[in-house]
Amino acid sequence: MFLIFFTIKNKDKFFTKSDLRTHFRSVRQQISKKTFLSECRKISARVAAVPQLLEANTILSYWPKLDAYELDLRPLNCWMRARGCTVLLPIIEPNSGVSRMHMGQFDHERSFISNRWGILEPQEHMAISSKKIDVVLVPGLGFDKIGHRIGYGGGFYDTLLKDIDAFKLGLVMDSCLVDMIPVQPHDVPVDCIVTSTKLLSFTNTNA
Repeated sequence: MFLIFFTIKNKDKFFTKSDLRTHFRSVRQQISKKTFLSECRKISARVAAVPQLLEANTILSYWPKLDAYELDLRPLNCWMRARGCTVLLPIIEPNSGVSRMHMGQFDHERSFISNRWGILEPQEHMAISSKKIDVVLVPGLGFDKIGHRIGYGGGFYDTLLKDIDAFKLGLVMDSCLVDMIPVQPHDVPVDCIVTSTKLLSFTNTNA
């Protein structure tokens, strides 16, 4: 736990995105399964109470890579679908020189296929306008307290989010929420962050 506080409070050193990725991965690897599952349940419960999500018809979520300790949204995805929402999941375009994602509808995980990173995703693309998406649940290795995120470095979400004018909800464990992350012009901040203990809103909405 010392590493977390040292990383945040050491003002004499500039931490790059690469440094922070290494740090966040280390935090994930050190967390116990019991604590991780508890974090997932608490975060999902908080997300389910966000007004923008409750009012949404179409939600872009994601399917977790559990061996990388990505937050487990499977129960939340099923709950949103049971409420009658259209739940979309990202499909990474294979063998492309451009960081591009498509979307597919979540029907049931039995219909998923595994991509080259071992991430499960829908088999079929869904032709849908980005204007129809009400909420995006945004994953990340870590976030800062003003809405910026760090992913795995592929640029897929940066490319996707710049074209979606929807309410963007970042989900992260408290231990991966830091004061500041280096920002580049292409980075797209989220509108709100949910952890197991807090909700941070960066808009004038009532989230």
